[in-house]
Amino acid sequence: MAGVIYEERLFSRWSTLFLAVATVAMLWQMIRQLQAGAVADVPPWFFAAMFILFLALTINFSWLTIRITDERIVVGYGVMRERVGWQEIVDCYHDGASAFWYGGWGIRMGWYKGKFRLIYNAIGGPRVVLLRRNSRFPELVFSTKHPEAVISAVRQHLKTLAR
Repeated sequence: MAGVIYEERLFSRWSTLFLAVATVAMLWQMIRQLQAGAVADVPPWFFAAMFILFLALTINFSWLTIRITDERIVVGYGVMRERVGWQEIVDCYHDGASAFWYGGWGIRMGWYKGKFRLIYNAIGGPRVVLLRRNSRFPELVFSTKHPEAVISAVRQHLKTLAR
């Protein structure tokens, strides 16, 4: 079992609230449909399926998890995770881009200063960038409450591996 160097879980309050409102709206529509009968042009299963979908999305995107171990760095929302082995990592530094540059929050892909990025973004927090080699996404960007601690842990472990 790999030793944990750093671990953090960020509750994505605003994303969870937004998705929870949509989930409750689908539940309400499903209940209305059950009470009043079929709604014109909407199959009877539609609101139930949408409720299940939004409930799953709300649960999945509630927490952003960062786990740095001796073997790899894992960043993800629920079941959607990015695993990066230490052999891929070149450096780690603060992200200078605005969240609006990426088009919002959650899991995003985008270009910044000529490099393709995979972004795990929570609302209202600083982000760090993992510079990678031999990857479809040369930069992995993720939110963290403690960017200095993450950068320090990554750089320290890279120095240890270089010895």
